[in-house]
Amino acid sequence: MEPQTASQVDTATLDAIQLMLRDLHTRHEEIRHKAAFRGCTSELLSLQQELVDYLLRKKSALMGQQQNGSTAPNYNSFI
Repeated sequence: MEPQTASQVDTATLDAIQLMLRDLHTRHEEIRHKAAFRGCTSELLSLQQELVDYLLRKKSALMGQQQNGSTAPNYNSFI
């Protein structure tokens, strides 16, 4: 079995980041219902946005891009 090259690892990581971003962008009604019941909807959405921001920064770093001070889109703005 050959060791993975850096580009293979980066590609796998980028794929995983894309999948996680897609999952974070999906409405999970059961989790939202539980958050509403427990009174932590705004905290859930805030945490979700923090995770999206982190993943977008990590994705940019892996792709060799630099953020130029612009803010990332708010993925919870559609809610």
